[in-house]
Amino acid sequence: MTTRIRSYFEERFAREQDDVVGLVQEMVRMPSENPPGDTTRIMDYVTQYLDVRGEDFEILAPQSTMPNLIASFDCGEPGKHLVLNGHLDVFPAGPDSSWSDEPFSGNVRGGKLFGRGVADMKVGTAASILTYLYLSELRQHLRGKLTLTAVSDEETFGPWGARYLVERRPDVLGDCVLNGEPSTPSSVRFGEKGILWLELLAATKGGHGGYPQTSPNAIKETSTILRELDELAAIEAEMPHVVLERVEEAREAFDARFGAGSTDNLQRVTVNAGLIEGGTKVNMIAAFCRTEIDIRCPVGMPTAFALRRFEEILQRHGGTTYTILNRTEPNYCDPDHEMVRIVQHNAQHVCGMRPFPGIGLGATDCRLWRLKGVPAIVYGPTPYNMGSSDEYVTLDDLFATVRVHVLSSLGYLSGSLSK
Repeated sequence: MTTRIRSYFEERFAREQDDVVGLVQEMVRMPSENPPGDTTRIMDYVTQYLDVRGEDFEILAPQSTMPNLIASFDCGEPGKHLVLNGHLDVFPAGPDSSWSDEPFSGNVRGGKLFGRGVADMKVGTAASILTYLYLSELRQHLRGKLTLTAVSDEETFGPWGARYLVERRPDVLGDCVLNGEPSTPSSVRFGEKGILWLELLAATKGGHGGYPQTSPNAIKETSTILRELDELAAIEAEMPHVVLERVEEAREAFDARFGAGSTDNLQRVTVNAGLIEGGTKVNMIAAFCRTEIDIRCPVGMPTAFALRRFEEILQRHGGTTYTILNRTEPNYCDPDHEMVRIVQHNAQHVCGMRPFPGIGLGATDCRLWRLKGVPAIVYGPTPYNMGSSDEYVTLDDLFATVRVHVLSSLGYLSGSLSK
């Protein structure tokens, strides 16, 4: 039965490729930048897309401009519960002048689909939606339960999105999560680094710029602290052996895609000062400086350890305080989990390569399920220019992401690798 279903899907997908591209284009053309995080327009489109196809769903909007969708169905026989997860908000586009086309054009040229958020993660969310729809038609031939979650607010840690659902709706936890965040076809992700976002405030007396001897400069104090924070990279992390083994196996492929040193950064603390503002006037000693700092901790190192070292550095400098803006612990699930193997099998079939299990440098909503003890797996397109101008995915990656998600969900809910 599974072989016949698989053949049916592959033949149908070949006929409907233009429709799949059209879905992603329409999603890209609906701006959903976060901040401000308003996803009402794109959510209206998604709900209409499901409604026209006869699917029931529920909308939860604890914050009115950040709605979340839950859809679910039971299969023909009892079995495991698979959750598909994707988010609708995207990074800010930045100035239009830095883009070759309008940032939300959804244009296709040279085998590439362009637009802010196409990689992170409207292709992946479209794959979740399409997987849900394809398998819904075949539900009587499957076992278990399938749930779709399309959420808002991922880019700001999800207090109104996935975090809200996971904390209040146990029916969306499931037995396993499949997510389409960008990973590249060569990687299937089973974990990610922890994140500690801090706001650092430096305050001094200040004064006239012509008399620098009268007061420390808050901007200069901050720059000194930022240089000293490089010490955190020297902290040795005790990464679990099963994780370290997979990270090293993927070193060559991971560094080839994300740049030399990427694998090393998976295994150590990284520090990025993403925002800084201070001072009042060019000829005044800066009396204040505010900086937002992104510290990422490898699997095996609690964020509390990095925070203690951060505090030790601040103790060397008077007039400084900090606030924790966001915090999440390093997280991972079994790199040999059934869904990892299913995705590997189907990616080999679709793309001609068996993806390495790996850890992500960036955060995803999957951490929320892993921290609840639910395995969560990421497989998605290559993120070309993610967070920069001219973000795009190749059509090959788009099609591969959809096919691998459908075939892997089919395999999980039929108790096979979907051979």
